[in-house]
Amino acid sequence: MSIQPWQIHSRTSVLETRVFSVHQQVASSVTNPNKRGIFSVLDCPDWVNVIALTPDEQVVMIRQYRQGTGDVTLEIPGGMVDPGEDFMRAGLRELTEETGGIGENAVQIGIVAPNPAIQNNRCATILVQNVVLGEQCLEGNEEIEVHLYPLAAIPSLIRTGQITHSLVIAAFHHLHLWQI
Repeated sequence: MSIQPWQIHSRTSVLETRVFSVHQQVASSVTNPNKRGIFSVLDCPDWVNVIALTPDEQVVMIRQYRQGTGDVTLEIPGGMVDPGEDFMRAGLRELTEETGGIGENAVQIGIVAPNPAIQNNRCATILVQNVVLGEQCLEGNEEIEVHLYPLAAIPSLIRTGQITHSLVIAAFHHLHLWQI
Protein backbone atom coordinates (compact mmCIF):
# COMPACT_ATOMS: atom_id res chain seq x y z
CA MET A 1 0.00 0.00 0.00
CA SER A 2 1.28 3.43 -0.92
CA ILE A 3 -0.03 6.70 0.54
CA GLN A 4 -1.86 8.74 -2.11
CA PRO A 5 -3.29 12.28 -2.16
CA TRP A 6 -6.77 12.31 -0.71
CA GLN A 7 -9.87 12.96 -2.78
CA ILE A 8 -11.51 16.31 -2.03
CA HIS A 9 -15.31 16.07 -2.23
CA SER A 10 -16.25 19.63 -1.35
CA ARG A 11 -14.59 22.90 -0.38
CA THR A 12 -16.34 25.77 1.41
CA SER A 13 -15.04 29.25 2.10
CA VAL A 14 -15.21 30.10 5.82
CA LEU A 15 -13.26 33.37 6.07
CA GLU A 16 -11.56 35.82 3.71
CA THR A 17 -8.90 38.22 5.04
CA ARG A 18 -6.31 40.48 3.44
CA VAL A 19 -3.57 37.95 4.15
CA PHE A 20 -5.22 34.53 3.87
CA SER A 21 -8.48 32.62 3.36
CA VAL A 22 -9.83 29.77 5.45
CA HIS A 23 -11.60 26.89 3.75
CA GLN A 24 -13.15 23.71 5.05
CA GLN A 25 -12.93 20.71 2.82
CA VAL A 26 -14.44 17.26 3.02
CA ALA A 27 -11.88 14.70 1.91
CA SER A 28 -11.40 10.95 1.97
CA SER A 29 -8.46 8.62 1.64
CA VAL A 30 -8.07 6.99 -1.77
CA THR A 31 -6.39 3.95 -0.23
CA ASN A 32 -8.91 3.58 2.62
CA PRO A 33 -12.30 5.22 1.85
CA ASN A 34 -13.38 4.64 5.49
CA LYS A 35 -11.03 7.49 6.41
CA ARG A 36 -13.00 10.63 5.71
CA GLY A 37 -13.13 13.98 7.46
CA ILE A 38 -13.63 17.70 7.45
CA PHE A 39 -10.35 19.62 7.32
CA SER A 40 -9.51 23.32 7.68
CA VAL A 41 -7.06 24.75 5.17
CA LEU A 42 -5.43 28.18 5.15
CA ASP A 43 -5.00 29.46 1.60
CA CYS A 44 -1.97 31.73 1.88
CA PRO A 45 0.09 33.49 -0.74
CA ASP A 46 3.61 32.22 -1.18
CA TRP A 47 6.25 33.95 0.93
CA VAL A 48 9.89 34.84 0.39
CA ASN A 49 12.84 35.45 2.70
CA VAL A 50 16.07 37.16 1.68
CA ILE A 51 19.53 36.52 3.06
CA ALA A 52 21.31 39.71 2.02
CA LEU A 53 25.08 39.80 2.44
CA THR A 54 27.17 42.94 2.25
CA PRO A 55 30.59 42.85 0.54
CA ASP A 56 32.25 42.31 3.96
CA GLU A 57 29.98 39.31 4.85
CA GLN A 58 27.57 41.18 7.09
CA VAL A 59 23.98 39.86 7.09
CA VAL A 60 21.28 42.48 6.63
CA MET A 61 18.81 41.82 9.45
CA ILE A 62 15.64 43.62 10.46
CA ARG A 63 13.79 44.15 13.72
CA GLN A 64 10.04 44.57 13.64
CA TYR A 65 7.02 44.09 15.87
CA ARG A 66 4.99 40.95 15.13
CA GLN A 67 1.30 40.95 16.00
CA GLY A 68 1.10 37.16 16.35
CA THR A 69 3.63 36.86 19.15
CA GLY A 70 3.28 40.41 20.45
CA ASP A 71 7.04 40.79 20.33
CA VAL A 72 9.81 42.53 18.40
CA THR A 73 11.68 39.92 16.36
CA LEU A 74 15.06 39.71 14.67
CA GLU A 75 14.56 38.46 11.12
CA ILE A 76 15.75 38.77 7.55
CA PRO A 77 13.85 40.84 4.98
CA GLY A 78 10.90 39.09 3.42
CA GLY A 79 7.19 39.01 2.87
CA MET A 80 4.36 37.90 0.65
CA VAL A 81 4.77 37.16 -3.02
CA ASP A 82 2.39 39.42 -4.93
CA PRO A 83 0.11 38.00 -7.66
CA GLY A 84 2.11 37.56 -10.86
CA GLU A 85 5.48 37.73 -9.10
CA ASP A 86 8.00 34.93 -8.93
CA PHE A 87 10.09 34.32 -5.83
CA MET A 88 13.12 36.17 -7.19
CA ARG A 89 11.25 39.35 -8.09
CA ALA A 90 9.37 39.31 -4.77
CA GLY A 91 12.59 38.83 -2.80
CA LEU A 92 14.38 41.68 -4.51
CA ARG A 93 11.32 43.91 -4.04
CA GLU A 94 11.07 43.08 -0.32
CA LEU A 95 14.80 43.68 0.18
CA THR A 96 14.55 47.12 -1.38
CA GLU A 97 11.32 48.08 0.40
CA GLU A 98 12.43 46.99 3.87
CA THR A 99 16.12 47.96 3.78
CA GLY A 100 16.72 50.03 0.67
CA GLY A 101 19.14 47.26 -0.26
CA ILE A 102 20.31 46.49 -3.76
CA GLY A 103 22.75 43.71 -4.56
CA GLU A 104 23.88 41.23 -7.17
CA ASN A 105 24.21 37.51 -7.86
CA ALA A 106 20.70 36.79 -6.56
CA VAL A 107 19.91 33.07 -6.44
CA GLN A 108 17.13 30.97 -4.96
CA ILE A 109 18.77 28.58 -2.48
CA GLY A 110 15.81 26.77 -0.93
CA ILE A 111 12.11 26.35 -0.52
CA VAL A 112 9.97 25.04 2.34
CA ALA A 113 6.29 24.36 3.05
CA PRO A 114 5.67 26.54 6.17
CA ASN A 115 3.00 24.26 7.66
CA PRO A 116 1.71 21.61 5.24
CA ALA A 117 -0.79 20.29 7.78
CA ILE A 118 -3.01 23.34 7.34
CA GLN A 119 -1.38 25.76 4.84
CA ASN A 120 -1.03 25.45 1.08
CA ASN A 121 1.81 27.91 0.47
CA ARG A 122 5.59 27.79 0.05
CA CYS A 123 8.39 30.01 1.29
CA ALA A 124 11.52 30.46 -0.80
CA THR A 125 14.89 31.74 0.35
CA ILE A 126 16.76 34.11 -1.94
CA LEU A 127 20.47 34.85 -1.40
CA VAL A 128 21.65 38.27 -2.58
CA GLN A 129 25.33 39.20 -2.39
CA ASN A 130 27.25 42.48 -2.36
CA VAL A 131 24.26 44.33 -0.95
CA VAL A 132 24.48 48.07 -0.47
CA LEU A 133 21.84 49.62 1.76
CA GLY A 134 19.78 52.65 0.82
CA GLU A 135 16.56 54.36 1.83
CA GLN A 136 13.67 52.21 3.01
CA CYS A 137 10.32 52.37 1.23
CA LEU A 138 8.07 50.84 3.90
CA GLU A 139 4.47 49.84 3.24
CA GLY A 140 1.44 50.74 5.34
CA ASN A 141 1.97 49.82 8.98
CA GLU A 142 5.56 48.57 8.70
CA GLU A 143 8.08 49.82 11.26
CA ILE A 144 11.44 48.23 10.54
CA GLU A 145 14.93 48.83 11.93
CA VAL A 146 17.84 47.61 9.81
CA HIS A 147 20.86 46.02 11.52
CA LEU A 148 24.02 44.31 10.29
CA TYR A 149 25.39 41.14 11.90
CA PRO A 150 28.51 39.19 10.94
CA LEU A 151 27.55 36.01 9.09
CA ALA A 152 29.64 34.04 11.60
CA ALA A 153 27.39 35.30 14.45
CA ILE A 154 24.16 33.81 13.04
CA PRO A 155 24.47 30.35 14.67
CA SER A 156 24.93 31.99 18.07
CA LEU A 157 21.92 34.28 17.49
CA ILE A 158 19.81 31.18 16.75
CA ARG A 159 21.25 29.13 19.62
CA THR A 160 20.64 31.90 22.17
CA GLY A 161 17.07 32.52 21.03
CA GLN A 162 17.66 35.96 19.53
CA ILE A 163 16.43 34.61 16.19
CA THR A 164 13.26 32.57 16.76
CA HIS A 165 11.32 32.86 13.48
CA SER A 166 11.24 29.30 12.13
CA LEU A 167 11.30 30.34 8.48
CA VAL A 168 14.35 32.52 9.10
CA ILE A 169 16.10 29.58 10.75
CA ALA A 170 15.15 27.40 7.77
CA ALA A 171 16.59 30.08 5.45
CA PHE A 172 19.94 30.00 7.25
CA HIS A 173 19.92 26.20 7.08
CA HIS A 174 19.44 26.50 3.30
CA LEU A 175 22.40 28.89 3.21
CA HIS A 176 24.51 26.37 5.12
CA LEU A 177 23.53 23.58 2.67
CA TRP A 178 24.22 25.86 -0.30
CA GLN A 179 27.70 26.65 1.00
CA ILE A 180 28.83 23.03 1.53
